[in-house]
Amino acid sequence: MSRRRRPGRRALSRLCGAAAVLLGGGGLLGMGCSQEPPVGAVAPPPLGPQNGADACECAAGFYYNNQPIPLAETSCDAFTCGRDLIAYQCLDGDGAPDTWRSYPENRCGDLACTAEGTFCGEDVVNGEPAALYECPGTGQIPLAWRICPGGCEDGACTGAASGECPCAVPPIPGGDHIPLHCGMTLCFPTGAGSAGVRQVCTAEGWRSLGLACNQPRGDCPACRGVQDSSGREVATTTCGEEVCGLGVGNRSRWVCGEEGWLDLNLPCDPGASMDEGALGRCPVEFRDNDGQWKGVEPGQTFCGDQVFGGRANKDLAINSGELDIRIRGRADHLYACPGPGARPVHYRSCDAGNGLGECMRVREIPPVHRHEVTGARPGASDAKIRDWDRCEESCPPLSSAIHYFPIPGGNNGDDDCRHVFCGQHEVTGRVGTLYHCAYELDSSNRACPPLHPETAVPGRPVPYEECSSGCRFRDLASNSDVCDASVEQQPFGMPDPTPAPSITLECDAILDYQGHPVPARSLRLGSQICGPGGQVLACDERQLSRPDGWRATGISCGTSCGVCGPDPYGAQTPVCAHFATAEGLTCDDGSFEQRWDPCLNNNRNVTLNEPAYCGYNVAGDAEGDPNMLYICKAYCDRDGRGGTFEVPCEGVEGDGQNGRPWKREYRLDRSVYCPLGCQQNEQENDECKRPRGGKRMAPLRDSRVFREFGAVAWDYGGRHLGEDLASVRGTTAGAEVHPVADGKLLWKGINDSQYLGVALVEHPPKGGTGQRYCSFYGHLDVDGLGRDLVAGQAVTTDDVLGKVVLWSDIPRQHNLHFAAKWAECPTSSDDFYCGPAEPRDNSHLHYAVLSNEECERFDGSRSTTYVLSTPYGYDRCETPVEAPVALTAMTAEDACTVPMGGATTEGYVSPTWFIEAPPQ
Repeated sequence: MSRRRRPGRRALSRLCGAAAVLLGGGGLLGMGCSQEPPVGAVAPPPLGPQNGADACECAAGFYYNNQPIPLAETSCDAFTCGRDLIAYQCLDGDGAPDTWRSYPENRCGDLACTAEGTFCGEDVVNGEPAALYECPGTGQIPLAWRICPGGCEDGACTGAASGECPCAVPPIPGGDHIPLHCGMTLCFPTGAGSAGVRQVCTAEGWRSLGLACNQPRGDCPACRGVQDSSGREVATTTCGEEVCGLGVGNRSRWVCGEEGWLDLNLPCDPGASMDEGALGRCPVEFRDNDGQWKGVEPGQTFCGDQVFGGRANKDLAINSGELDIRIRGRADHLYACPGPGARPVHYRSCDAGNGLGECMRVREIPPVHRHEVTGARPGASDAKIRDWDRCEESCPPLSSAIHYFPIPGGNNGDDDCRHVFCGQHEVTGRVGTLYHCAYELDSSNRACPPLHPETAVPGRPVPYEECSSGCRFRDLASNSDVCDASVEQQPFGMPDPTPAPSITLECDAILDYQGHPVPARSLRLGSQICGPGGQVLACDERQLSRPDGWRATGISCGTSCGVCGPDPYGAQTPVCAHFATAEGLTCDDGSFEQRWDPCLNNNRNVTLNEPAYCGYNVAGDAEGDPNMLYICKAYCDRDGRGGTFEVPCEGVEGDGQNGRPWKREYRLDRSVYCPLGCQQNEQENDECKRPRGGKRMAPLRDSRVFREFGAVAWDYGGRHLGEDLASVRGTTAGAEVHPVADGKLLWKGINDSQYLGVALVEHPPKGGTGQRYCSFYGHLDVDGLGRDLVAGQAVTTDDVLGKVVLWSDIPRQHNLHFAAKWAECPTSSDDFYCGPAEPRDNSHLHYAVLSNEECERFDGSRSTTYVLSTPYGYDRCETPVEAPVALTAMTAEDACTVPMGGATTEGYVSPTWFIEAPPQ
């Protein structure tokens, strides 16, 4: 029998932020907000007669008001609020005396009743939705409560979760054909031209998750800290996060939504159905539709019920203690992978939306090149468009919710209609790939939009173009989705990867000591910021005592005057005298007010787009704090439609160099607290000092592999002996390059090939036994080549070997150091191919991992500043090898059996394998 639920009332979910709560009847509730309650003659609640199942006698118990709890009023599994304002539960001793169990993290001093009687948690101030409370009167703390096995409604427990939810037909195209079930998430239109909102089917019908359809995650502050069915503290405000049970004994699944915790009316078994390994493990690599093994991208989707081969996946299985690497689940469902080796999460069923019920694996989808679907003929060297596993589905129907644009001459001279969608916007697919949708129209329907949309036959989505960066939903100019470098589209279903016991990686939004909002990048777990009152706050795991996640460290920070300003409570901090005397800093109006400017606008020698300064390196009326890094951003005036607009400067725009006019204004963009101190650098940005050491990781942070190890590159005549990396966010040129693992710098310098700036790092075996490896890095900028590093110096993954050079600037930098001159870009030559212009820039990092024998060939190749020889980038063998872990550089002679000049056997090692399954 399904449970009938009225619309949820969650207005009381979080009322104790103020000093008092005004109740509906006009009374003023002035307690229940972590204040010691008054001792009074409060009668115990009417718990009712006990039966044999819940008869317990827990002795020596006291209510919060210091009154003893009669044995006759105790019952098994019931909770009470003790004198120390924490929850106690009466447990059956099972042969031993019954006893009270305390839950120190489950504080009950903030609970408050709205009236006398029995109420569900959503009708009690700060109550848990799955609990049934006995209230002695208005404004008083409940004296007892119990956790319902399922949900609670109308002052009574509803019984165990039944799996039935009263969700109406969703107002989306084809909604009447979608098989609805509890826990299903769909995208609902808002009618306001936005991307829509995500709704989940619950025991109360459709409820908002507090997320837009194109928003991967967000904050739902109504989800206050609770305990799950195992008694583990759950303190998260991440929209869409699920828990098994709200309170010890509850066996229903709950999800965090806009209104607070929502009952999905689905049963759960702690440690079984909610086990993180229930869906298996994501692969490290997958076989693409060109037959090559590729590295898994962040958020990549895979069909369920499949096992992944490949050497790297086998090594991961061994290291993880698993028989194989597989994604379980259903073959007709899609699952999202946060990254290689992570736990997959359910994305969607291929029956939903316009799905046809089947899931297509990418290795079985025919490869497509750029604009090939609209008739373009790809060149021999053109790369295919990257794709992911996706649902077999039709394009969205032509309706008022879909926008389309005319294609002149698309049908024998008549206008045709088609649309281009970003992956995971209206269609499944890869984030960062555009998918083309065509619609078949009859002769009487040749218009765009068509005269009779209901007769248009939707086609199937086909890859159309791969975006170099972001993808924008419905560009107003073209009325279609477009590639847009200014947009950062996140894959749907990317979970918050915080390990237990915390469920979120972020702390709540907060203002810094100057009253500025702290940027999102500084809200991450482990970040430290200079907070209100001039004190360093650390983003730590959320606790019930600090649900926002911020922990005060007691360390002073801020500018010389910022710390002298009043804190949020109007008090002066005691460190003003210290800064005024011991540090010799003066307090003036310049640094205290928000117009304080550390950005050196009067210095036109500064040409960086985002210069950064340590607090002691700021020349102005007032110095900053020596442990703070102040990051500025350059803004330029740019003419556009409707006038002149101020936008962030790009490239060399407005830098006043080489005859270009100066038209920049630098503004403070953000400030970062440096817990290990701030390091001043010459001719480049100051930076926070880094901790030393780290595990193996990609040398380019937030990057993707776009040319894999062993891939045959026909334009270079052989197999790729390393990996090429490009940044996922922002431009690759200028990105910092780190060693792939701790080791020793053998050399760095300049080479007369396209590599330009290069470096070689040795990685000795662990514990002195095992295999020695080296890593090689090419395409580095000469100017930023490891300024503070010298040959023979120990390096870690936190050190910076250099920065990726702008591809089109390689010939110019080459000509500064070598007698043989190359034509400079944009003119290509036999020496150097400039490649396509922005935004499809070819800037990238090439790096390779060498065996010990191959590394020894290049140990002594450095002479002063110049590197005489470097490892091969490609060999001369065009024979593909499946899932290579190590390769010997071969010539094309005798079926690729002759090594290239001096190359050693298996001298080149897969970088991904080296990172994911490191040899001991």
